[in-house]
Amino acid sequence: MTETKPKARWGAVLAPVLIDLVAPLLIFYVLRQSGVGVLGATLAGSVIPVLRTAYALVRDRKVDWMAVFMISALAVGTIASLALHSPRMLLAKDGVITALCGLWMLGTLLAGKPLLLSIGRGIAEAKRGKGGGEVWASRWETEPRFRHGLRLITAVWGVGLVFDAVVRVVIAYALPLDAVPGVTTAQWIVLFVLLYGFMMLYSRKNDLLA
Repeated sequence: MTETKPKARWGAVLAPVLIDLVAPLLIFYVLRQSGVGVLGATLAGSVIPVLRTAYALVRDRKVDWMAVFMISALAVGTIASLALHSPRMLLAKDGVITALCGLWMLGTLLAGKPLLLSIGRGIAEAKRGKGGGEVWASRWETEPRFRHGLRLITAVWGVGLVFDAVVRVVIAYALPLDAVPGVTTAQWIVLFVLLYGFMMLYSRKNDLLA
């Protein structure tokens, strides 16, 4: 009897991305049209990703260090921006966060196991359940090609995120304040499509898909 392959739960994978990307942008421009200042509109939009991340931590009942890092970085950037009364710093803080994420990913290459191994396992679990995640991650111990592929993809994402950070900071200080969220979101979508497209093509070719 042929085993039925579990159906991938793509909603569980894509929903957080849409929430973190689209919701803050919509909130920012709606509030700006209503007369709210840049600081207030930006802070209001930032609440959504923080609440979603905090909810995921409580729901899963385990420490997700990436989620903890994201919340901490958002908090530090926001406090610094408010202390200095700098809307541009608040808009640029996402660039600092993506830089730290990129450097973190590159750092995991030196630590032995790339961050993509943990992320991939989480995606495999979201799509196929805990057993599917364990089967996928176990390949790290037995397949040199699998290890090489995850290291390469992690390196590409790390460099890409650092590049994104530089672009975000430049945009935050070079363009009119109201244009910054829309432009940075657009450039992130383009970069994300390129990075994700590379990852998917390379993963399919080398049988790395989670």
